[in-house]
Amino acid sequence: MSSKIILITGASTGFGNITAKLLAQNGHTVYATMRNINGHNKPQKDALLSWAKTQKVDLRVVELDVTSDDSVEKAKKQILEETGGSIDVIINNAGIYGGGIQEAFTVNDYKALFEVNAFGSVRINNAFLPTLRKQGSGLIIQTSSVLGRIIIPFGGVYNATKWAVEALSENLAYELKPLGIDVAIVQPGAFPTELFQKFYPPGNLDVAAEYGKSAELLNTSSQTIMAMMADSNIPNKPEQVAAAIVKLIEMPKGTRPLRTVVDKMMGGVTEIINETAKQVQAEVLQNFGLSELNINN
Repeated sequence: MSSKIILITGASTGFGNITAKLLAQNGHTVYATMRNINGHNKPQKDALLSWAKTQKVDLRVVELDVTSDDSVEKAKKQILEETGGSIDVIINNAGIYGGGIQEAFTVNDYKALFEVNAFGSVRINNAFLPTLRKQGSGLIIQTSSVLGRIIIPFGGVYNATKWAVEALSENLAYELKPLGIDVAIVQPGAFPTELFQKFYPPGNLDVAAEYGKSAELLNTSSQTIMAMMADSNIPNKPEQVAAAIVKLIEMPKGTRPLRTVVDKMMGGVTEIINETAKQVQAEVLQNFGLSELNINN
């Protein structure tokens, strides 16, 4: 497969870090982006660049904060100047987790989570879509979650951000199909990554303390999840997500599935929802005379 120019957000840790390395090892030019590369992410930046030098691969670290218009614009300018104005793949991966009693989250808490998980990908896509449209080709990979399809109690705010990602991504896929640009949604399950360490707590803990039995269930659920993440025998491994992304990139244009579930624990449930939604959407598009926009896979 020919080498591609790839941008990935949130590459300091987790899925982003592993995927960036795997793509670089496969011969691609990878722009591994993260915020604060000269601050708290400097060790991660230095480690990635040292690894790339040792492996003799083309991996470049670029400062990019998905919550900042100026940062996104600056990164876009740098990348397109270095590549002669082209880019092949955008992987929107940056994300943070927020869980707890929903009432305890303030409006500002909601805004902070949506800024990263939903609006971040909007900023990236809006910045690079003019280039992709001019090329008449490209691939946008949106990292969502199985929690963009199902609801687990006490994850309401995070759920909402991922449901937003699902809706924005599917609509974008329809709009970009006639332009020759693919959109693919990746839906990971629960994985032992640093996501849970990037926990965004609710701002009104006093309210959470008033929830009695629900608060007790939240604590029990949280302990169960953390124990599961610490189990070395958990079937979900972060490398599986990276492999799924690589597979999507390697597929021919126009053949990629709209959604890819990566979850050996509860993936079957999400697959059922996806398949049902696909059938419903096909009928909706047909009823509105838009069947040619259907993503057939």
